[in-house]
Amino acid sequence: MNNKADDGVRFLSYLTLFLLAASLYIFSSYLHYILVAAVLSLCTSHGYMALVAFFKNPKLPSFIRKRSSLLSASLLTLFFLCLLFGPLVYFVSETYNQMSAVDIDHIKNVTMQLIDKIVAFTDSIPVLHNFLNSLKTEGFSALKEVSIEALYKTVNGVASGAGGLVIQIGWIMIFYFLFNLNGRTILAFTARVMPTSFEHEQYLYRECTGTVAVVFYGTLFNMLAQGLTFGVLMLFVGGYDSFYLGVLSGFCSVIPIVGAALVYIPVIALELVAGNYSNVIIILIVAWGVMGFFIDNILRIIFISYLKKIFGFEYTMNEVLILLSILAGIASFGFWGLIIGPSVIALSLAAANLYSSQIHHSGFPDEIP
Repeated sequence: MNNKADDGVRFLSYLTLFLLAASLYIFSSYLHYILVAAVLSLCTSHGYMALVAFFKNPKLPSFIRKRSSLLSASLLTLFFLCLLFGPLVYFVSETYNQMSAVDIDHIKNVTMQLIDKIVAFTDSIPVLHNFLNSLKTEGFSALKEVSIEALYKTVNGVASGAGGLVIQIGWIMIFYFLFNLNGRTILAFTARVMPTSFEHEQYLYRECTGTVAVVFYGTLFNMLAQGLTFGVLMLFVGGYDSFYLGVLSGFCSVIPIVGAALVYIPVIALELVAGNYSNVIIILIVAWGVMGFFIDNILRIIFISYLKKIFGFEYTMNEVLILLSILAGIASFGFWGLIIGPSVIALSLAAANLYSSQIHHSGFPDEIP
């Protein structure tokens, strides 16, 4: 009798694995979107639970309390749709308009004038002046050929890729809504079928959600804060489309290491050519002092600490490893690797820690002296 029961369980296991593989094959075109939506729903699960608790308040009408999950999932989805989809659509459409009005010859002339100013500035340093002068000659020949046109095509390609990102966001938001609405059911089913203890499952969940929440909320804060700061700065400087440059610098701040420098360095170059040295100093102070140091290293940490107190998420992953996982994630998955990379690495480290705690070590100390 026991053998027959074991055979039944084994058969059901194989059948489940086969049907799971078949389901993955059917949804293969959407797996990328599903993975991003699942990770996004995990890192915003604290906010979702807070909304559910709010809508279940006894003071609210009964029809609202009964639909707390639906309302919470809808509000979160609408929030991220407006936060990501709106600015991205504006950025794509405005970039196409900007590119159609670009004067290639004007860009060449401005670039040549900037190089002339830099070379003239180093007249008192013969070694550096001669070196830059030789680079100037080679640079002028490159500018007269295809370098600016190639840059123009590259920017157009980036805009086209951003257009594809708009479609991706649409699909991700659909799956994100479904994961939020059915998240408890999915997690409960996963906990039942996993051959691990409840404490281990909680540890894996806590490490993954905590790490990804820190990365996601920190990046979101950086995008908004740096974009707003640079937009206000450009409004103060004048002569630029401040709203467009603010949105552009917000998106560029996501790029590790380089960040918003992709936006403010060309602006500084234009101001140098125009001879507005006071504007250059102001832009540098704001870009390096406010955006690069104060927002990224102080305000972001304060913001994350405040969220940790509210939602209580935790993480033990090293900051350097988080940065490396972001870079690797972006290289493998594009923009969405920003949250996929850290989540995969966090789960891997958590699983390795659990495995290490369950095996018997003989002859090896916990730390090597």
